[in-house]
Order: sequence, then structure tokens, then C-alpha cells
Amino acid sequence: MKIIDAHAHIGYFGGFFDVGITAQDLVKQMDEYKIEKTVISALPNSETKKAIAEFPDRLIGTVWVNPLDGEKAVKEVNEAITNWGFKGVKLHPLLHAFVANDTVVHPIAKVAQELDVPLFIHSGHPPFSLPWSIAQLAEDFPEVKMVMVHMG
Repeated sequence: MKIIDAHAHIGYFGGFFDVGITAQDLVKQMDEYKIEKTVISALPNSETKKAIAEFPDRLIGTVWVNPLDGEKAVKEVNEAITNWGFKGVKLHPLLHAFVANDTVVHPIAKVAQELDVPLFIHSGHPPFSLPWSIAQLAEDFPEVKMVMVHMG
């Protein structure tokens, strides 16, 4: 049976998170638990790019953007998907202080639709990451595949 981890991070996250893992250690864990592939994201996105270059058969990149960055975020999505081989977009409403159904997310959802890639959206933490707001975004963009990471 294939096991694919649909959401993991590499890098160090300080503050109240105080966790971290390298791409090399993640792949060791994947081997230990017989995980064939893992979808990853990191800040900065260059860390994800480096990791998938090192482990192209094991790691799948998602570009992590802040929709509040406007056109810069849209350009970063286009670059990562078109030129770096990333396969999706990661949004973190809690970390970047936006709500998923806010119109600020619409340009990111539109480019995801145009590029036919899924949106991976952090969910489950009030006040920004509530599942109902992601559901409303999905209603506004029914052609975009959306993954509510940490749902449940």
C-alpha cells in the first residue's frame, strides 16, 4: 500500500511552535514509517525548492504565500508552479492573519485555478483558520481543489 503524507513542513518554526525538521531528517522519518512521498512547504520557498531538488522522488513542493502580499504572492505562485515544479499552493490564515474567504485570497485562488493546482489551507484555529471560511472560498471557486490541512 502506498502512503503519501499530504502535509508537512521543513525548517525551523520558533515562537510558540518551537519545532523544526530538515529535509534529510524528514526523509529518514518517511523511511522509518514507510511513507513513499510527502507534500511539503517551507518559508522561505527556496528551502522547499532545495529540498525537492535533493529528494525529487520523495518530496512534492507547495509554494507558501501570504495573500496580503498581493501581486508579489501571485507572481511567486506562478514562478514556483511553472518553473520550479511545485504542485500546489499553501496558505496559512492563522500565521498571516487573514480569513480564507476574504477577497484578498481571490487572486491566489484564481491563479491556482488557471494552473490547475490545489490550495492547501491551514484550518482549525480561530479566529482566522475556521473550516466554514474555507468552505465559503470553495463555493466561490468550485473549480479549485482545496485541502483543509489539520481538519478534524
